[in-house]
Amino acid sequence: MATKKPKLGLPPTPPSSLSNSAMQEMINKGGSVLEPVATAPAKAAPEEDKLKSFTFKIYESELAQIRAIQDSLPKRDRISIHDFVLAAVKEKIVKMAKKSNLK
Repeated sequence: MATKKPKLGLPPTPPSSLSNSAMQEMINKGGSVLEPVATAPAKAAPEEDKLKSFTFKIYESELAQIRAIQDSLPKRDRISIHDFVLAAVKEKIVKMAKKSNLK
């Protein structure tokens, strides 16, 4: 037969421990909260660049070209399709930024 485990409980406290006047005074006195140390106002923190997620569509032929490029690389140098597309987008952003600064 299975026996039930005894339930854990708090040990009994004598009622006289809370009636002690010195302890009651300390409880009623309460504690103090530390004030934060005033510091010089910090520079306005730049807004956090939040990560956004979205789905985009790509033709199978373009995806096949990306996979062919990946397959031509040694295994240790391969990056995911996601990283490949991000790198291409970043390259395009840099290229367009240089182009717009020249005019």
